[in-house]
Amino acid sequence: MSRKIIAALITIAMLFATYGLLLTYFTMNKKTMPIATDGTMDLTNWAFEENGVVRLDGQWEFYPHRLLFSHPIDSERMADQPPSLIQVPGYWAKQMDTLGVATYRLRILIDDDSVVYGIKTAAVLISNRLIVNGQVVGSSGDPNLEEDYRALNKPYVSYFTLKQGWNDILVEVANHEFRVASGIGESIQLGKADQISRIRDLATAHDWVVLTAFLIMGLYFIGLFSQRRNDFSLVVFGLVCLFIAAFTSVSGERVLFDVIGPFPFWLYFRIQMVVTVGVGVGFFLYVYTAFRPYSHKWLTKGGLVTGTCLLLLHLGFATQLTTGLLRLVTSLYVTLALLYATYVFVHAVLHKVAGSWYLAVAAMALNAMILNQNLNVYFGVPIYSFAPVEPFLVLLMLALLMSLRFSNAFQRIEELSQQLLEADKHKDDFLARTSHEFKTPLHGVMNISRSMLDDVANPATAEQREKLQLMIEVTRKLSQLVYDILDLSKLKQGEFRIVLAPVDVRSVVEVQIRFYAYLCTDKDIQLVNQVPADLPLAQADENRISQVISNLLDNAIKHTEHGTIIVTGKEHGGLLQFEVRDTGAGIDPENLPHIYEPFKSTEETRKRGFGLGLPIAKQLIDLQGGTLAVMSTLGVGTTFTFTLPMALQHSDPWVPSSTSYAQPLEKEYSFSTPYIMNPDGQRTVLIVDDQYVNLKVLLDALQSLNYRVIAVKDGYEALEQIDQPGRIDLVILDLMMPGMSGYEVCLEIRKRYSLLDLPVLMVTAALQPQDKVAAFQVGANDYLPKPFDLEELKARIGSLLAMKESLGRAVHMEVAFLQSQIKPHFLYNVLNSIVSSSYTDVERARNMIIALADYLRGSFRFSNTDERIEFDEEFQLIQTYVEIEQARFGDRISFKYDIPEDAYRSKMPPLLLQPLVENAIRHGIGARIEGGTVELKAERSEGGWLFTVIDDGVGISPERIDLLLEQNESNGEHGVGLRNINKRLRFEYGTSLELASEPGHGTSVAFRIPDLQS
Repeated sequence: MSRKIIAALITIAMLFATYGLLLTYFTMNKKTMPIATDGTMDLTNWAFEENGVVRLDGQWEFYPHRLLFSHPIDSERMADQPPSLIQVPGYWAKQMDTLGVATYRLRILIDDDSVVYGIKTAAVLISNRLIVNGQVVGSSGDPNLEEDYRALNKPYVSYFTLKQGWNDILVEVANHEFRVASGIGESIQLGKADQISRIRDLATAHDWVVLTAFLIMGLYFIGLFSQRRNDFSLVVFGLVCLFIAAFTSVSGERVLFDVIGPFPFWLYFRIQMVVTVGVGVGFFLYVYTAFRPYSHKWLTKGGLVTGTCLLLLHLGFATQLTTGLLRLVTSLYVTLALLYATYVFVHAVLHKVAGSWYLAVAAMALNAMILNQNLNVYFGVPIYSFAPVEPFLVLLMLALLMSLRFSNAFQRIEELSQQLLEADKHKDDFLARTSHEFKTPLHGVMNISRSMLDDVANPATAEQREKLQLMIEVTRKLSQLVYDILDLSKLKQGEFRIVLAPVDVRSVVEVQIRFYAYLCTDKDIQLVNQVPADLPLAQADENRISQVISNLLDNAIKHTEHGTIIVTGKEHGGLLQFEVRDTGAGIDPENLPHIYEPFKSTEETRKRGFGLGLPIAKQLIDLQGGTLAVMSTLGVGTTFTFTLPMALQHSDPWVPSSTSYAQPLEKEYSFSTPYIMNPDGQRTVLIVDDQYVNLKVLLDALQSLNYRVIAVKDGYEALEQIDQPGRIDLVILDLMMPGMSGYEVCLEIRKRYSLLDLPVLMVTAALQPQDKVAAFQVGANDYLPKPFDLEELKARIGSLLAMKESLGRAVHMEVAFLQSQIKPHFLYNVLNSIVSSSYTDVERARNMIIALADYLRGSFRFSNTDERIEFDEEFQLIQTYVEIEQARFGDRISFKYDIPEDAYRSKMPPLLLQPLVENAIRHGIGARIEGGTVELKAERSEGGWLFTVIDDGVGISPERIDLLLEQNESNGEHGVGLRNINKRLRFEYGTSLELASEPGHGTSVAFRIPDLQS
């Protein structure tokens, strides 16, 4: 047996079961009530309290073509025509024409006149008036002759009192337009007022429940279609539900009239018939769109064509063409449409289509509801006599169906999502692995190209240099793309680490500007940092903000051939707003919405690269609570604007966090600066950082190393310490600081000290390659990224101090070597003087020999390599040298000195003052025929000693003063010159020679040393 036959049998069985249950229910609940006979009804034995309301069914007196109450004169003329009897409920088609007027009359006998009674009407076609004992108690429309007639056909409830004994009830009915039927089509119910009120409420509630249920479900399905436009069956089923709701509103109690008021019968009737046929058409169309493989094509199309014809007939000629047969056809059409839909659903169930059973049960519930409607229309059974179970059953089935569909769809989406995630993960893994593999050969190509470019032994030609530069630039961009791909992969996988802390964005911008200005030396582009120095700190990730600015600058340079790129910043709306503005080619408006899409290929990106920098910058700004926007005009330029929240309090960016964001410290840590730890330490280390917690970390790390540590909080304090007397052996410098960045501080240091004189260890959270390049460009000796290992920090500090110590030993050995050399011309002159004196003044010759011996002993003395000697030893060597020169030149040389007693015990490096006195005698007063005076002075100054050597000799020109500090110009002779002394002062004490001279008036050379007594 085929599935189609099985489905048909199951459908028939379900139909009989449903109809059988309903008919059995109505039969079992039907009470035995009094029946009207010959126009009268005796209700003296009917107990309303126990038995409830009574239906006024039976034989009523019937007066055709007469309105007994409204037109009594016409009734008197027809008084000779006796009334006939008519069955109520029923129609008068057998007694008279369908169209016309008539009066129903019933006399009832009661014995209780102490209560208020009520009557509830139902379908009294088409207009009617209720008169009790000569009083009009209710009406629907205006039952009258055709010229004064007004149709309404709405059930109503009336309340009145009855007298003991017989009471007369008249119902005037008029119908001049509905050709199907006329008269009292449903039972009229009589009962006490409260009983009638309950029935009215029950009937109204029934209609509102059905209406609301199907209205909500219809709107739900239509709304669902707006989200899933590829499933047309959703909107079809939604319209079916709306048609059912509309039919409910114009049937039963006609609740639509209660909402918007009465309207013409022709409109009301059209609405009723059109929505009825619309339900049938909707079910045919639904099975065709949702279950096409399980429906019969010819039957579905036939049903749609039939329904369309019925719709056109009812829409255009509802009242003119509607007959009892057409009415029956319409009812059968809707019933068959539901049965056919039920069959298709069952057929789908047999094919194991998900959710078909729910639709089949819902269809049977709708069949039951239509059966209830048909019983009301054709047999006068009140619609509300059966509880509104069908709408709830339909809603339940549809809810289960949609939940099943969503569950299946969600499960399928989960499966597809899992597959997509796996595929995406494989793709990301592939990109990450490939990118990692690319990094080594790319850097190899870049380094080989640089080595070929810098090869002195085999210099490249101009054409080769151009190609090598191009190769380096291409590999640099490709290397940046590799890093961008890795960052993008981390962002997509949620592994990107953001550490929020107060950040001076101006410093970050300054570093990036410096780096990209170096790269743009061959382009006519000016990079300008206009971020105010006093701008508040931003709450951001310093490294990632550096990356954002780098990407924006790189993008601006890429699209700018010549002009200016300006970075600005300001406070705006409680946020910090920054702009990167260029004068480049601009971006096409069509491409603006796509610039943040990774790997988005446009005409511009095909020319200039993939452009992963902007998508990464956008996501980085979003992760830090800001926004990134762009404005661009073709041919004018582009402006990228991003915002960042302002920092409320300091947090420690060095401390790793287990979460994606570093938590701010509960209480801000601070201390006064400059802060000096371990004043008696062997070496002096200056640490510079704008965050006190970072300073404390460094102080704790260096505490065990016996260093004198000076901690300052900004670049200005750092330069103050460097300019003060006293030796600084190492500077640990944070790159990103407010006001003056570490970049600027390092530049100032290098103006004063060389790389060997004062090493600088740059410490920063920035991790970009260009940040390292920028640090080394400004003169940093080493670079350590945060967070760092303390042991690594100590090792790097030790390495830099060892380098400086090696320089110190080299300087001392240079002094010893230079001083120990015997100057032939000087010896020749001294020996000649001794020989000459031996003939004339033996004592003078003997004294000169002793002085020369002392001088040579001092020159060859190994203590010259000592780090410190007492000034008394240095002064003895000075006196020895002066005695020799005075012995040679006599009164031409005068030597004075003013030295306090305690100055002799001060310690200093050897051969600091003696070379200065020697230079003053030889080059100052020695160049004058008349000679002159050299004066040596020592005095207290700023907690140390100020030594000054003054001569009244020929003086030095201003142009030559700077050269003397850089090289030794002693007529080609080797000796301990001013350059060496100046270098040792910087190395030992961080001070310099103070040289002042005026040609023709003499020279003054001074230096300061701290008071270091034994």
